[in-house]
Amino acid sequence: MKLYTNKKYTTIAVYAIIVIAVNVVIVTAIFKFDSILGILGKILDVLMPIIWGLGLAFVINPLMVSTERIYQRVFKNSKRPKLMRGVSVAIAALLFLGLIVGVIAIVVPEFVNNFNSIVDNISNLVNNAESWMNKAFKNYPQIRKFLNDQINNFSSDLTKMQPMLQNILDSAAGFVGVLYNFVLGFIVSIYLLLGKEKHIAQTKKVLFAKLRKSTVDKILHFGNDANLVFSGFIIGKVIDSIIIGIICFIGLTIIGMPYNVMISVIVGVTNIIPFFGPLIGAVPSALLIFLSDEPHMVIWLLLFIFLLQQFDGNILGPKILGGSTGLPAIWVMIALFIGGGLFGFIGMLLGVPTFALIYKLTREHVNDRLKRKKMPVDTQYYIDNAGKLTEPRMRRTPLTPEELESIMIPSCDEVNEAIDAENEADSLNEADETEETEDPVEADVPDDASENE
Repeated sequence: MKLYTNKKYTTIAVYAIIVIAVNVVIVTAIFKFDSILGILGKILDVLMPIIWGLGLAFVINPLMVSTERIYQRVFKNSKRPKLMRGVSVAIAALLFLGLIVGVIAIVVPEFVNNFNSIVDNISNLVNNAESWMNKAFKNYPQIRKFLNDQINNFSSDLTKMQPMLQNILDSAAGFVGVLYNFVLGFIVSIYLLLGKEKHIAQTKKVLFAKLRKSTVDKILHFGNDANLVFSGFIIGKVIDSIIIGIICFIGLTIIGMPYNVMISVIVGVTNIIPFFGPLIGAVPSALLIFLSDEPHMVIWLLLFIFLLQQFDGNILGPKILGGSTGLPAIWVMIALFIGGGLFGFIGMLLGVPTFALIYKLTREHVNDRLKRKKMPVDTQYYIDNAGKLTEPRMRRTPLTPEELESIMIPSCDEVNEAIDAENEADSLNEADETEETEDPVEADVPDDASENE
């Protein structure tokens, strides 16, 4: 028995199966949401070294490219590209690891020492606060008792911080997990950088094989824009923050500020966040100075951070970053709010370049549509000619009863007679044209001519 297929019903059946499958997936996702999250978490844990590798490769790539340029200048006309790539990757990886190890070696011991000194200064701070409140509110015993109770509770909570630090240092499971992912990701990044061109070519090969050329062109254009925006912003911000941290350390050392290393690290790290970074870094830094032996230095610290932020925002930042984002200030704030609310510090860091990429693609799309409509793309034109872009609608006034009565509407018979008369006139005109185009009748042959024959 031969089975005959019908394309129409086959298509209907395929769509029905797809709809049923989608509904099953949605229902399963609703009732098994926790299980699905657990499965996704396991998948993410498995893929975490690859994610780390992609991120580290993205960060190390500029160092590798710069090293390759220096290599080409030193060894001109080199015919060993694999050797050049291997040397460049090795130097870039060593520089990156050296930077990470140096920061950890400086920050961690300083953090432990400063933390212990802060805990030791808590008792002195509490005693000074109690003596000041006893003098200020000696005539108000109820207020004095309430404030003393609050200070005692605060001091009891702070005295628990020292064993808490020991517990944090002892619980190394989380640190080991991060270190494991970092090491595997670093190895993955080395392999990605060694065969960077080949991996990119293989990705393009798959895209061209599976998608239309126009779609691939859009994807490649999007990837190029994303690379320019993210690399320009992140790398520029990292360099800017390192310089700001070094300047902060030098300035605080000259002033004689306590905890200068820790505060410089805090200011440098938080400076990566645009707009709100200095404010975020100033709060814990001021708290550290307030809990130190010299709380009066808080004012000098805030003044110094304010001046440093003005220098970074008006001089250093524009020189390094330039126009890498091109994002207006209002969109920077929206990107920080949304990114920080959803993904915390990483969201605040990556939210700005993400919104900058969306803003850039949207602007290009709008400009292309305006060019197709033969309209100007300059925004200033729409500011100067706001009232001339659309013509005002003509206001229609209703007809009066006299005007309605004066309108003569022909009957159906009159319309049919007019149509018949027009058709007859057209047929007569066509007949006249055919007579004019016919060949003329040949003249009679004269008798003389016939006799001669």
